[in-house]
Amino acid sequence: KQWYQRRVRGVAYPWPMSHRDYVFLRKTKLISEPDRWCIIGRSDSSESVDTVKSVVRVEQYEQTIAFQRNESGGGTKVFMYYFDNPGGSLPTWLINWAAKTGVPQFMTTLKNACEKYGQ
Repeated sequence: KQWYQRRVRGVAYPWPMSHRDYVFLRKTKLISEPDRWCIIGRSDSSESVDTVKSVVRVEQYEQTIAFQRNESGGGTKVFMYYFDNPGGSLPTWLINWAAKTGVPQFMTTLKNACEKYGQ
């Protein structure tokens, strides 16, 4: 079973950066019953979506997340590929923050969500 969702999502960037928004398609696919799922997202410009003043539209975005039940029966393995070109001119401090803090925070949030799933 699989389905597509067309989404628009806004992301608040820290001051002094402009906020971003994403127009993207997301597809969820069951790879093998019952223990492998994949979520695929990519930017979409097939239909016009109005832009918001002072918000930068992210034109290049790709994400794949795969979930697999751990063979030992305890937990879930998560694999992720992510690419995003936020556009504009980003200061070095923000790039460093994203690499050192933002990505690890996202992975911790994802891990916590997986641990709480089904509770």
